[in-house]
Amino acid sequence: MASVAAMAAFGKNARQFVATVSDSSTLPFRAVHSPEDDPDASAPWPRLAWLMSFPNSGTSFTMKMVGRVTGLTAATNYGKECVEKDGKNIPLFDDSPGGPFILHPNDREIPQRYVMTKTHCGGRCQTCGLSKYIETPESFLEACLKGGHYIPKTTANKNNGKKSSSSTSSLKDMEFVNSKYDKKLVQRAIHLIRDPFDNLVSRFHLEQHEKIKKNRTEWLQSYPNTAEGFQSWCGYMDGKSLKDETNSDLIDDKVRSLFKKIPCHGDFYRYTQWHNLALEVVEDLDLPTLVVHYENYERNYEGAVDAVLDFLELPRNNALPEFIAGKRYKSLYFSDKQRLAALKLVRYLADEETWELLERYDDTTELEDNAAEEEAYESQ
Repeated sequence: MASVAAMAAFGKNARQFVATVSDSSTLPFRAVHSPEDDPDASAPWPRLAWLMSFPNSGTSFTMKMVGRVTGLTAATNYGKECVEKDGKNIPLFDDSPGGPFILHPNDREIPQRYVMTKTHCGGRCQTCGLSKYIETPESFLEACLKGGHYIPKTTANKNNGKKSSSSTSSLKDMEFVNSKYDKKLVQRAIHLIRDPFDNLVSRFHLEQHEKIKKNRTEWLQSYPNTAEGFQSWCGYMDGKSLKDETNSDLIDDKVRSLFKKIPCHGDFYRYTQWHNLALEVVEDLDLPTLVVHYENYERNYEGAVDAVLDFLELPRNNALPEFIAGKRYKSLYFSDKQRLAALKLVRYLADEETWELLERYDDTTELEDNAAEEEAYESQ
């Protein structure tokens, strides 16, 4: 397999850059399979470009950054994120009422070329059992195309975005329904990746924020925003899935054995599966794909932003918003032994191309050296 670092050409009139082996850690780059042209070269403009991300991997920052720099709107599969005052969602395409939906239909223009569109795809449910979150490429793609939106309650039985002549004035008059759009609308993709340890702890922090909004004081006391609280929460989540995992034929004994050593092991499985399937789906759809590691915003902010804008053929109309790097949680929230086991699991589950993209997060050698030094010290 060729290296994932390859030449990237972003549009006929756009700048070009070469992501070589030496600098690919600080710049986004084209995926191995990435073609130069969209699958439907005759598709009308604007065209849909997915922002594909496992939850809490930098999605919100990327969406906000592109919006502020360009002054243009993006889109989303998820209608609850862009509800109008009358309770309605505005689809990006007139002939696709089931989505995606315009994030800022009233105060920002739609890009003339590619519209970045948020999707989290499937296989990400934290409260689901093993049999529920293991996906096939087909079911994963289906989830990438799905979302939801509001329709008048009187027409709620007309699913998938059927337009209604009813006039409503508020959200209370609306009902939320699931919807889906045609895969042929998708012409490009950005694949966002974050360090798995930081990604998983950020999912815990999101759960914290949700419980704070709901004033769930008992939950917050049981699982405080600390390393200990995270470990306790993982213990609770791992315990819920123990029976399903013990009896399942969907995983082998090696995975089962590693699960016992890893807090929030289900999320490490979901994380790795998600990136495997994301790469497979964009290759099956023949989508030009830009790989963006979230950490690149910290290492080379200007270069990373330029790469995203060039790939989407978007203008830079405004100054860059400040990027404030988040904390690194791997050494704070996980023990060295837990990290080693988690990295072994990810390496075991990851497809070849997936591992090429995740290998930068592998510090197994350093962890093993530390363990050897500690063992030698204790034996003195």
